[in-house]
Amino acid sequence: MGKKIAYLGPKGTFCEEAVNKYIQGEQAELLPCNSIAAVFSSVCNSEADTGIVPIENSSEGAVNQTLDLLAYEYDLKISGEIILDVKHNLLTKPNQDIKEISYVFSHPQALAQCQGYLAKHLPNAQIISTSSTAEAVQQVANSDHSWAAVGTTKAARAYRLNVAGDNINDQPDNQTRFIVLSREESTCTIGCKTSLLVSVLNQPGALFQVLKEFTLRGINLTKIESRPTKMKFGDYLFYIDLEGHRSEANVKEALEGLKTTAQTVKVLGSYPSAHKISKKEDEYCSSTINDLRHEIDLIDDQIINLLGRRTRLVKKVSNFKRTVSMVRDLDRERFIINKLNNLATTRGVSPAVVTKIYRILLDYSVSVQQEKIGAKSKG
Repeated sequence: MGKKIAYLGPKGTFCEEAVNKYIQGEQAELLPCNSIAAVFSSVCNSEADTGIVPIENSSEGAVNQTLDLLAYEYDLKISGEIILDVKHNLLTKPNQDIKEISYVFSHPQALAQCQGYLAKHLPNAQIISTSSTAEAVQQVANSDHSWAAVGTTKAARAYRLNVAGDNINDQPDNQTRFIVLSREESTCTIGCKTSLLVSVLNQPGALFQVLKEFTLRGINLTKIESRPTKMKFGDYLFYIDLEGHRSEANVKEALEGLKTTAQTVKVLGSYPSAHKISKKEDEYCSSTINDLRHEIDLIDDQIINLLGRRTRLVKKVSNFKRTVSMVRDLDRERFIINKLNNLATTRGVSPAVVTKIYRILLDYSVSVQQEKIGAKSKG
């Protein structure tokens, strides 16, 4: 029979179409579930080998329930993705007068993607959300009322409904991205993207510190989405998709960098991208000397900004030192130099150069603190 695949059912949903696109004719046992959470549960409990759920739409953005389940409820991996062209249709009973329709049923995402059409053609109809487009079609098919559903032509054929309006989505190039859930990571390493969950401190520059790890290494981010942590108002978790596999040198380096800039990092998986990722000869995108110099200028700007922040922190540290004689901490300086030299060897930078730069920087920090403490004592 092949592997078992759980998906957001019932039969006739776009999710089922995504499953069929994913398996490409291979044998599989399809397990329709009545909710996205049920798909997660089926995979987690080994009732299914994999699960397929929607994660974002080109018109309406993220499917928040999927993001939250990935972040807070289940420890599953993303092992693949499917991009599906989505064409919504208005489905009614045969010979139904569209002007008499009192209710329109469908999944919230589908309704949102067709809100312009519905407002124009069915301004008086009540809009009712269902767990899936297929459930909406079932309700209309089993009813004697003047109801309509937003669903697929496949569902219309299955339930013998009429297509009263075809391709009614407000955006003609409407697409939905689905992810493949697994208990194990994908073994593919070529043409991949990687998904992460990252939390940061609620302070100025925290997100910048995270994003610069990717910018400095020429890593393209294809998605960044924030979700509340559900613990404290103002605290957010960030879902990030990036081009590249976690084992690639620049991605691996960025993930290491996140250990010092982010509160928490959870790698959801590296998996084949549905879109072709063009590989550059170099890990950075630039091809001319002017482009390269521009990138260097951007990095120099970031270095100066970070030095400014470091100086402000050094001044705050002086508040904990009562006298000028307490400023210089040779043990602390040796620790900094040794740590940075070790880091330099992993980043292709000369430890000798790093030592020279930081000797100057440490001397400057000492003079800043001594000046502040001296001014305070005179005052």
